[in-house]
Amino acid sequence: DNGDLVVTKGDQYDVREKDGDSNDVRNLGKPVELATKYFHWGADEVTFLNITGFRDFPLGDLPMLQVLQKASEKVFVPLTVGGGIREFTDSQGQFYSSLDVASEYFQSGADKISIGSEAVYAAEAYWAKRQEVEDPAAVALDGGSLIEQISQKYGKQAVVISIDPRRVYVSDPSEAPQPFVKVVETQVPGPRGERFCWWQCTVKGGREGRDIGAYEV
Repeated sequence: DNGDLVVTKGDQYDVREKDGDSNDVRNLGKPVELATKYFHWGADEVTFLNITGFRDFPLGDLPMLQVLQKASEKVFVPLTVGGGIREFTDSQGQFYSSLDVASEYFQSGADKISIGSEAVYAAEAYWAKRQEVEDPAAVALDGGSLIEQISQKYGKQAVVISIDPRRVYVSDPSEAPQPFVKVVETQVPGPRGERFCWWQCTVKGGREGRDIGAYEV
């Protein structure tokens, strides 16, 4: 907020204050201070999710790297970080892979990387391949996804998946965007009386919905 990282809480991705005309980000405190407090309260893991990380060059996000560095000096439980971990080309034309970005976070004190958008894209690619073959078991991982790259270099324990879903109501299962998307009957009807729903995955901090569900990811 105003160039400083703060802990916030959103209402369906809206993190702005509702009262007054300031339109400021809802500020619940400083990340390192709150992480330290949670640690002393007995938290066994602390996660930092940078909800603006998808917008800018993540390796230029010095405040986020500094948060990790300072938190690792005071918080002695696993630190997980997510947000904006993707490949990027800077203004000088220098290319950085998703693994380069993840590695910088690890070097700054992170124990785990939380993958959101990249996990959704990887799942989309997997399901696209499954539609092209008769035997789903024939679809093999190629090692190219960020999940696989981090697992291979840092171990499986170093990567977790963070899905940001939203419920989409439909009147009939046939209205799902893809034939493989799981639709369930809901006990709470939708706004137009819909009896079914599916859980749509979102990317870019919840700002873009995709035609794949949380179950499929």
